[in-house]
Amino acid sequence: MQGLSKPPVTIHDAFFKQVIGDPAMADRFLREHLPPEVVALLAPEPPEAVPGSFVDEELGQHHTDLLFKVRLTTGGDALIHLVVEHKSAPDPLARLQLLRYVARVLVDWYRKNERLPLPPVIPLLAHHGPAGWLVSPEFLDLFGPVPGPLRPFLPSFRHALVDLMRIDDEALSQHIRLRAFLKALKYVLRPDLPERIDIVLAEAPELDVVDVVLILTYIGRGPVPMGDDVVRAALRRLVPAREEEIMASFGQQYFEEGKATGMALGKAEGKAEGKAEGKAEGEASALIRLAEKRFGPMPPGLRARIFAADAATIEAWLDRLMEASSLDALFSTTN
Repeated sequence: MQGLSKPPVTIHDAFFKQVIGDPAMADRFLREHLPPEVVALLAPEPPEAVPGSFVDEELGQHHTDLLFKVRLTTGGDALIHLVVEHKSAPDPLARLQLLRYVARVLVDWYRKNERLPLPPVIPLLAHHGPAGWLVSPEFLDLFGPVPGPLRPFLPSFRHALVDLMRIDDEALSQHIRLRAFLKALKYVLRPDLPERIDIVLAEAPELDVVDVVLILTYIGRGPVPMGDDVVRAALRRLVPAREEEIMASFGQQYFEEGKATGMALGKAEGKAEGKAEGKAEGEASALIRLAEKRFGPMPPGLRARIFAADAATIEAWLDRLMEASSLDALFSTTN
């Protein structure tokens, strides 16, 4: 929203991992978006998240990955490697990256288990760029025409695909919360996001305030500018009784107060410094409000630390807020 700097792409990573990292959400997402013939093989137990990431370091800003172990009705386990592509346009070489990821998953599995057979690994690519995914899911298509005798030597696989842009909004999920979160992912990169805000927030009347704030925080720190007035007007239309509560939790009143404080500090030579201090104060208040909404009352010492921090540090904490599991994790210096 206005007053927020352009975020790193890792805001997508934090949002997706908070949503799909929940086993119940992951179970719904996989059963709704894997091919039906694969879903038919899944046992009733929910997927188990496997810690770690297999994404190349140089692509860390463009890919999010989650690995799940699932039980099969035929016996044994399979691994589902879910990779989310955050680039605005589809990458033809994503299949090459997926091959590297699958190999790493299998090597890591064997290193930990030291036995055969290896489990099947299902690569699932999800994309939320506004252009949609127009690239073949077949790895062999990267080679073009290959003489028949050479084809047995080529690695061959296909990945499952979830192209959010090409899925109708109502078909994103039958579950209201998951549909609301996936819709935020679907529209966050679209230039017409402000015109679509009522669509993005359509589930707001049935969501908890915390969920609405999570969505607003995500799209607010995304690349498409959107004024506070647009958000307020949408909330007034969709959830008039909770507009003020949501906006207070979201912290916009503090951003506005911070800007006003910054302007008030100043004579001509002090305007720039005043604006910076006002912004830092406003973002500090917003961070405390959002953190307390998730984790409970803020200790006085930690509150003082936040107000003493500079704007860049506070923005880094805001970026980390969505994926942090506790106050200690949020403000740890090792993160």
